[in-house]
Amino acid sequence: MKEILSIFFQGVIVLFTISSTLLAGYSVMNKFRLRKVRMSWRAGKFAGYPLFATVFLVLIGSLGIVALLVNDVSRFPTFVCYVWIGCMWFIASYLASKHYITDYGIVKNINEPSQTIPWFQILDQVEKEQKEGVEYSFSYSELDKSLTEGFKQLKIYVPNSKRKRFEKIVSLKLKNRFEGQELPDIDLKNLQNE
Repeated sequence: MKEILSIFFQGVIVLFTISSTLLAGYSVMNKFRLRKVRMSWRAGKFAGYPLFATVFLVLIGSLGIVALLVNDVSRFPTFVCYVWIGCMWFIASYLASKHYITDYGIVKNINEPSQTIPWFQILDQVEKEQKEGVEYSFSYSELDKSLTEGFKQLKIYVPNSKRKRFEKIVSLKLKNRFEGQELPDIDLKNLQNE
């Protein structure tokens, strides 16, 4: 029974090693597929890095160092696989959590196409001041859907260090479309007197 469990867990480690490598490769491929990137920034929860992947990588790296120090050679291949899984998970999470602003639109997550919004789909924007940055809410409509069915919002946090550059790009891409859509000034007193 012990041997069956050992083979099972080794198979699971090999499976996770292969899948984490494929996920990291997919993320890297999506990153290089992006064209005309004007700016990007880290958006993870742990000082701009992905929280769980970072914690896992640090924990497994620490345990791997302890295994090396106590010269536990029998478990060394397992720790190498875990460190590899952690590195691949970190790469995939890091690239997916970055925000990319391109000439074509906003990419909040490179691994999820539904979080990529072309500029021409954006209908409105709202800015909300936050601590050390601004949260932008972009309202947009999905293609091939009615405005009521396809209405969505994308919220994106922009740190103060990236704010001016981001505002400049948004202004260039959206200001011309939003200009002329303001409500006209109406003098209610003159309307009532007529």
